[in-house]
Amino acid sequence: MLNITDPCELKAADIYRQARTVASKTSRSTDSHWYRVPEELPWQWHLWFDGGREVCSATFSKQHNRWQPGPTLPLANLTTGEGVNEVMGELMSSRYFQDKPKALGVILHVADEFALAEIAQVGEAVGEAGDDFQILRYNLIDDPREVLADREVSTEANSWRLLPFWGATAGQPRCTAVTLSRSREAFLQTLLSCAEDLRIPVRTAVTNAAVESLASLPLLRPDMAGGCLVAFAFYKFTAVFAIGLSGELQTVRSLSHRGGSPVPTAYGDILWNMALGAELDTPKVLLVSAQASVLQAAAQELEMYSLTRQVIEFETLNLSEHPALTGIPGFRPEFLIYDTAAVEQVRTGKTKLAQSNTFKALWSSWARQSFMDTARLDNLYPSQRDLRMLRFSSWLVALLAFSLLTTAGYGTYSLFSAMNHPSWELSPEAMKQTQSKHTKLLEEKKQIDATERLLLPRSRGWVTLEFLFQLFPEDSGVRLESFQYTAEAARPPAKKAKAKPADATGLVRTWELKGLVKPKAMELLSTLNSQRGLSALFDRVAEATGDSSYRPDPSRQLTVTLTQGRNPRFDAQAGPGDVARDPSQAFPFNFEATVSQVLTEKDELSLPLDKPF
Repeated sequence: MLNITDPCELKAADIYRQARTVASKTSRSTDSHWYRVPEELPWQWHLWFDGGREVCSATFSKQHNRWQPGPTLPLANLTTGEGVNEVMGELMSSRYFQDKPKALGVILHVADEFALAEIAQVGEAVGEAGDDFQILRYNLIDDPREVLADREVSTEANSWRLLPFWGATAGQPRCTAVTLSRSREAFLQTLLSCAEDLRIPVRTAVTNAAVESLASLPLLRPDMAGGCLVAFAFYKFTAVFAIGLSGELQTVRSLSHRGGSPVPTAYGDILWNMALGAELDTPKVLLVSAQASVLQAAAQELEMYSLTRQVIEFETLNLSEHPALTGIPGFRPEFLIYDTAAVEQVRTGKTKLAQSNTFKALWSSWARQSFMDTARLDNLYPSQRDLRMLRFSSWLVALLAFSLLTTAGYGTYSLFSAMNHPSWELSPEAMKQTQSKHTKLLEEKKQIDATERLLLPRSRGWVTLEFLFQLFPEDSGVRLESFQYTAEAARPPAKKAKAKPADATGLVRTWELKGLVKPKAMELLSTLNSQRGLSALFDRVAEATGDSSYRPDPSRQLTVTLTQGRNPRFDAQAGPGDVARDPSQAFPFNFEATVSQVLTEKDELSLPLDKPF
């Protein structure tokens, strides 16, 4: 096992060295299972014990929602920690799970003790309404002495967790603290040490069986609406919960079994007083146990009390015969809150208990509160983000070292190659000839580039005809009477003082059209009279011809001048013969349009001014 020191006691360099050791000796930087709670892991091992001779061991595969009996573990081993290596070897095989576990969540259900402690100043901690218990919950974990009424408690021997009373009325306690001893944590620490040596993520939790049993009540008695006392009988004690008429928890009592009796002393009086405190009109009690003999003894006690003192209505619930616990090892209701199917059944349940705030809160997190403060143990180790950053920094250092070595090697090779190049042996006359040849080649390349630029196709006749076809498609209702196309160099801008002379000049292309149109072609001309329509026309020509000079560009300016008017030669009553002699009589409108395109001197198709030769 790694010797981990609290980072608060170390210097920065020691923290870094410890983090490197954790990253190299464990899988915490790559395996996210180290940072999950036990009930979230796909492979779980549940241990339940009530102080008797046997320990109920069960494994649960969350992925397959399958329960089965787990490895046998004597009760003494929970204290001594013996046989942990053998048990871990069995659990990590495929014997208890359908697939080999990559991690393990161990949950210890403590059913041999159920002590309650009073909370001090509940109103100041959670407000007079008592609706938000989260602050009090975390304060009880961090500093129990500031929350409990008894300030002389031992945090080394015990741990406390909050149990709110969601149905408490005015004047009643709003919550209590459930106490468990920390005697079983030694076994879990041994288990964690063994798992760390095997580099297997193991997450542990210690829970209270009585509270978990209460959470399972909506599945054990779906028809229950509330207004009764529920007594869960265990080997050493009986936990009695008062459920109000609205299905909310009002109070709880822990009744010890003395002298080996399965029934608490003065059982009837205690239940009667609890029923009165819960303001129940008719005391109703539900007796719950997995042993028929315990239920029989409790029923006899309440029957005798009803005959001699006060009438108490009761009924029994034998867990070993309950259909909801079929397939659950040991018929333990504590395991139900971890069962995937059971969780979904309660979430979608329409019973009054399942819809109450008490059981919603119990199933969400309150019933699974861990009495083992694993957060403090986790804080000793670097977080997964820190370990990943450490691994990334190691890769970065290795990459920098490799880059440095590569650069040094390449520099050495380049220097060696340059020193052995034939140019080192050239005479001054040969160097001058080589320089002269190089200069001549550069000049020739410059001339070739200038010539290629000068000979670029900037204006082609067949493309101009395609321009007309794209502008006026066939049967568009246009009669073109005249067309003129010109392409000339743009006027150079005025020279500024000390300005560098331009090496190219722009190009201006103009299309002048004149003709007659019918009404159906007026819309075509109107689209030409907008910048968007004009750009679309040039884009169509560029796509059809592949001529990049027609491609619209923000640096290329397109303008159009369009004049429309009525045709004076139009005759609406002209016959076919008249139209054949003079076609202009069939066109009611005439138009004149001038389209210009300006290519600046910075355009790739601009005309170079330098002579290539």
